[in-house]
Amino acid sequence: MRWPSLLSAAAGLAAGALLLALLPEGLLFAPAPEPAAATGTRYACPMMDFIGRRPGDCPVCGMRMTPVEAGELSREQQQRMGLELVRVTEGPASATVRAHGIARYDERTFQAVVPRVAGRIVRRHPAALHPGTVVQAGDPVVDLFSSEVFTAQGELAAALKLADAHAIHALVERFLRWQLPAVAQAVIAGGAPVDTVTLVSPYAGVVLPAGAAISGLPEVGTELTADAVLLRLADPEARIIALQVPETRARWLRTGQNVTLAQEDGASPEPPAAEVAWISPALNPDLRAREAHLHVRAAGDRLPPGTVVEAYLRAALRSDLTPADPARRDDAGRFTLVPRSAILSTGVRHVAWRVAARLPDGRIRFELVPVALGPRLEEADGGDHYVVRAGLQPGDEVAARGAFLIDSQAQLAGNPSLLFPAGLPGAGAVPAP
Repeated sequence: MRWPSLLSAAAGLAAGALLLALLPEGLLFAPAPEPAAATGTRYACPMMDFIGRRPGDCPVCGMRMTPVEAGELSREQQQRMGLELVRVTEGPASATVRAHGIARYDERTFQAVVPRVAGRIVRRHPAALHPGTVVQAGDPVVDLFSSEVFTAQGELAAALKLADAHAIHALVERFLRWQLPAVAQAVIAGGAPVDTVTLVSPYAGVVLPAGAAISGLPEVGTELTADAVLLRLADPEARIIALQVPETRARWLRTGQNVTLAQEDGASPEPPAAEVAWISPALNPDLRAREAHLHVRAAGDRLPPGTVVEAYLRAALRSDLTPADPARRDDAGRFTLVPRSAILSTGVRHVAWRVAARLPDGRIRFELVPVALGPRLEEADGGDHYVVRAGLQPGDEVAARGAFLIDSQAQLAGNPSLLFPAGLPGAGAVPAP
């Protein structure tokens, strides 16, 4: 019958509800697991480098895991990671500033060969054929056709016939202004006027182009005007090396600094030593560098113009971080210094792992130290240091090689680290077995 079935179902439901109400809560619902406490204690397998959050056997090899503390290394761990400790020291902020430059002729020695009379070039002598030619004072440069000079010779010859001393003197002075005394002397000696004269160099030096024509030197057929630059001469041994010092190292520059030079090809003889003679007051916005000039003398082909030169500048800073006087040893300040290898950095935040304690069983305990840094002191051999403004003291012992692994261990344990100053509660490398 239908009614007895319904009554039986209702009675069964009521009995089930009563049974559930009378059963203990623990039999029905398992308590939620509590998260591992962020104490920094983890358990490591001595064989597989497995890190767990609870004690027990390694799920990889079955060995019993041992407790480890973040920031604490056993002797075996120290040997395995090749731990290296270094001391924080105190000393002058000295560094080797490296820069590159290009050698060129020294503009301070430039001389201009300038014809004082107009005319047309009809012949070029070796001095006007190739840039880089070394000429001596009095060497011929070009032959010039000049109607003005031809006319003046005729006037001088007429004045000589008339014995007009005043006219003779005025005409001779004109030839002197034209730098053609030999032409006047030839007429006075009885020679006939000529329409072509030779212009000579009044100086010695190496030939540089003046900017006209394809080669930069005058060509046959060129019409010259009086007082136009024909070519330039420079001291063949004088050089300017224009160094480009990176913006980040520009604070170290000071006139009078000694500079060691080396050519990049390594094949040419080493250029001479020099010192900084001039420093640009402004940065080059394209290169983000500051230009500094060195003045050197280099005989022969020792330092050809255009040579790329590598320069090493020894520099130091005063206590106010301005460049120290290189001539005074007592001018440099003293700073707290730490090797660059001991600093972990995000570019904004800097930390070091300092030795906090050495335990009797050989374990070393480290502590995280935020550090405020000053300039980086670069050395040619790569042994760079930082000036420490705050955070470390001379005598402190810090981790160099292995510091990143110590920091990673702390991060896995949820302790304060480089990336997480306040730590990560509950963080772990792997789930507990």
